[in-house]
Amino acid sequence: MRKPLLGATLLAWGLCTSQFSYAFKDPLELPAIQAPKAAKALSLNVTSQGSNVLVVGERGIILKRDFAAGDAAQGVKDNEGKVWTQAKVPVSVNLTGVQFVNDKLAFVVGHDGVVLKSADAGASWIKVFDGNKANEQVVAAAKKKMDDMQSRFDAASSAEQESLNEALEAATFAFEDAEAGARFGPARPMLDVWFKDANTGWVVGSYGQIFETNDGGNTWTLIANRLDNPDFRHYNGLYGDETGLLLIAGEAGRVYMSKDFGATWVRSDTGYNGHFYGTVVIRDAAGQPNVFAYGFGGNVYRLGAGASAWWQLQSPSKESFVQGLARGKTALFVDQKGRLVSTDETGTTLKMVSAAEGKPVTGMALVNNTLVLSGQNGPRTLALPR
Repeated sequence: MRKPLLGATLLAWGLCTSQFSYAFKDPLELPAIQAPKAAKALSLNVTSQGSNVLVVGERGIILKRDFAAGDAAQGVKDNEGKVWTQAKVPVSVNLTGVQFVNDKLAFVVGHDGVVLKSADAGASWIKVFDGNKANEQVVAAAKKKMDDMQSRFDAASSAEQESLNEALEAATFAFEDAEAGARFGPARPMLDVWFKDANTGWVVGSYGQIFETNDGGNTWTLIANRLDNPDFRHYNGLYGDETGLLLIAGEAGRVYMSKDFGATWVRSDTGYNGHFYGTVVIRDAAGQPNVFAYGFGGNVYRLGAGASAWWQLQSPSKESFVQGLARGKTALFVDQKGRLVSTDETGTTLKMVSAAEGKPVTGMALVNNTLVLSGQNGPRTLALPR
């Protein structure tokens, strides 16, 4: 067989490497494409502030619409013919969580640990954090814990070392796991976000990730050591309010609670062993919280005001509840088929209030008397049941 000329070989190699580099651009550095059908793509979450709605979804798509102003002159149409404006977004990863802090300020989280910030009500966005920066802090924290445990072990007597050995092995494994994850890249998603004001906020995600900022998202600090989560279970949903109450809905039926804006936390095991995706809080006449944790397989658990134990509500749906919201004295949930289930005013009974099924749903927000649902084939609306 005749060997190719060196020049031809180098040219072919150059073309291959050029195509390889182009094909594998980091989605954290690749802006979202302005797509004519962006409002019909998969949307993964939705939020509202007054009449303004933000929808986030696959490949960095963020959509904005003012329901009071009606259709904009230009934009992208959803399947109902409503016109949305696609925002300028600096990343093309899937986006999973979104919150309006006020009329202008908003934050979004997503895959690869990304956190985005908007100061113009969602029209444009900047990246303020990502999985690369998160990995640095996770590895550093794991190394410090391992080194501290090793120092304790070395200083202990032989008898004490026996009791410390298991903890040292666990800390060493956690460090090695963190290093391996960092080598793999910024692959761990953030799943939810909540800010109490323009400066202070939190993001949570997979494998026990929780970060806090006190300067509007410019810098973030890992605070995982404040929570009792030694097996690094996922944090799926985050709730907060002005009283200082923070709630994290997680794996293995766990709800993590803080009453002082995240300074201290208590883990609450509900007795359920599946995923919770979020929580809803309904306050009684005395201002005390009744907490509802919802999630996989139509499960809803209630922790009454002042109660120490959770109890399961009998659900009319066996589909996973993907979003819940407070509505007066009741909590409203939407399942993944788009059906609506509500508590009664005592918070002890669940009833189906809308049994109509549609495309898979991922989130829900309220605008006046209309629900905006995110999901397959983009956002859609649903009249709020009476």
